[in-house]
Amino acid sequence: MREGAVAKSAAARRRRVEDTRRWRERLERGAACYQVEADAETFDLMVRLGLLAPADATNRRVVADALGKLLRRALGALKQEINSH
Repeated sequence: MREGAVAKSAAARRRRVEDTRRWRERLERGAACYQVEADAETFDLMVRLGLLAPADATNRRVVADALGKLLRRALGALKQEINSH
């Protein structure tokens, strides 16, 4: 096997190990992952709230983290609204 192919294979194994570790952590917490569609309005909102830098809009992991923060804020606001009635 060529040196480049070996390095790619090792990198793929490391990514898979990390993916598996995160999956097991989610299972333990009782959490699940879902794919979501985010439009320009959602990206603009995350930027305005300081959750996402415009330069990071193409970084899937950073965007996923920002979406998580946005969801947690929204859920917190909904809980407050429910409790105030």
